[in-house]
Amino acid sequence: MFAGPMSWVHRQVSMGTDPRSILTDMLPDGMELPSDLDNYSLWRLVINLLMEPPRRKKLENINTFEDVVHLLKTCKKIMVLTGAGVSVSCGIPDFRSRDGVYARLAVDFPNLPDPQAMFDIHFFKGDQRPFFKFAKEIYPGQFEPSKCHKFIKLLDDHNKLLRNYTQNIDTLEQVAGIKNVIQCHGSFATAQCMACKHKVDADVIKKDIFDQVIPACPVCPPGTPYAIMKPNIVFFGESLPEEFHRQMADDKDECDLLIVIGSSLKVRPVALIPNSLPAHVPQILINRERLRHMDFDVELLGDCDVIVNELCKHLGEGWDKLSNNQPVLKHKEKSELCEDSKNMCSNIVSAYSCELRGDNCLSTDSNSSDSQSAVNHKQDTGDSQPTTPDVTPSTNTLDNRNSELCSNQSALRNSNSSETTDNDNIESTDETSNQMRSFFQPRPRQSLAKRLKNDELLFLPPNRYVFSGAEVYSDDDFDDSDSESEDGDEDTKTTNDDVQTENLDNQHQNDKVVPDVKAKENYEVSIRDIIDIAK
Repeated sequence: MFAGPMSWVHRQVSMGTDPRSILTDMLPDGMELPSDLDNYSLWRLVINLLMEPPRRKKLENINTFEDVVHLLKTCKKIMVLTGAGVSVSCGIPDFRSRDGVYARLAVDFPNLPDPQAMFDIHFFKGDQRPFFKFAKEIYPGQFEPSKCHKFIKLLDDHNKLLRNYTQNIDTLEQVAGIKNVIQCHGSFATAQCMACKHKVDADVIKKDIFDQVIPACPVCPPGTPYAIMKPNIVFFGESLPEEFHRQMADDKDECDLLIVIGSSLKVRPVALIPNSLPAHVPQILINRERLRHMDFDVELLGDCDVIVNELCKHLGEGWDKLSNNQPVLKHKEKSELCEDSKNMCSNIVSAYSCELRGDNCLSTDSNSSDSQSAVNHKQDTGDSQPTTPDVTPSTNTLDNRNSELCSNQSALRNSNSSETTDNDNIESTDETSNQMRSFFQPRPRQSLAKRLKNDELLFLPPNRYVFSGAEVYSDDDFDDSDSESEDGDEDTKTTNDDVQTENLDNQHQNDKVVPDVKAKENYEVSIRDIIDIAK
């Protein structure tokens, strides 16, 4: 995929070509390069521009879950791109989260500036201890493959898997028995001396890692600089394996379906794969959240294990190793979910109104735990005279119930203004008023998946499905633009998909270029972008 541009750049470097002259031709007229950028930074910018493919357009005829099932049944050369999301359920520690490995390492190693520094080759050369302490926690042999790994193995068993390109370093693909796999960011499978390049299997250095001893090269003389057996993981500042580029150059023209599972696709060059495939190749996303900078044909959002399990149910015989003959999930339309939400809100308001009146009112929705809890203590008063429940008619609207509630609130205000010497009554009234006020406070953000029952999934036309575990939010209930706005802060938050994929690339963090800016598609980058890339 990238062999052509990279070979051309290598030739230009060997010929002594001035990168400024190349960039002058590539950039729009009038755009000046900062004078303080060195040649290394300028060449990296050239590579970024050359390797940035145009953004793909969604296929109009691929939209539904049924389309995905049909593609899985008919396609023979499926490319699967996986990130850390496929290993989350395996129990592999998250080192980027607030309570993750980094939070503990930062106490022991105050010189560790951020989580990514553990995978920075320059930091590693100065201090190997943080990395090897982290390596002990994620070292192969401690975890079992997830359902996602087993699903990919089933693709392999059915002779449908062209290649599994994984950004993970946990080697769980090999544990699952997947044969056609490319470790884009290397793995713990082997280790190599940083000085003499002597290579060994992972088992050779395993004891040192678990004993928390920096593994030394058995070949280099003692005292040799950088004679350290470093696992063959791609650190920032290192190049991806040549095998990745070579294999992708062949596979991109053979692939007839791309499935991205559990990856944020924020780190290059792996993030460039979807936009580098032929335009006619369908692309499916299986992930906890949307990827706004990509245009997938169908988005299956939620717990990745749950989603592949559901796919296996529909694929039928030969795929039932994962589904265990469980019933298929019920498809719910967003209009149904909206109505359920309104009914729930109406019942809660009605129950609250009854409580304030002192009535023994039962909610019209017997399944609402919130409504029941609001009136339970009124039903067990112990009065000798039976009371008749004041059941609110089902034809009442939410507005009527809100009006009733406001009337009760007004009565509370009048009660508060009356003169009394009973401090207990005053405190009780104040508490009730506070409860009333808190009831009308804005609700905390809640994923749409939280509104689903265990046997349901939500369809958001034209091509999006929400399963349990999805991180898809809506501030305005069911506005179609909700996910667009809600995911706007995607780049500033940490997700499970970033555990491994954002830390094991050949480009440093400052190599990232936002691919969905149209100017970038025409190689028109701003001065600020250039500085961010090259500094």
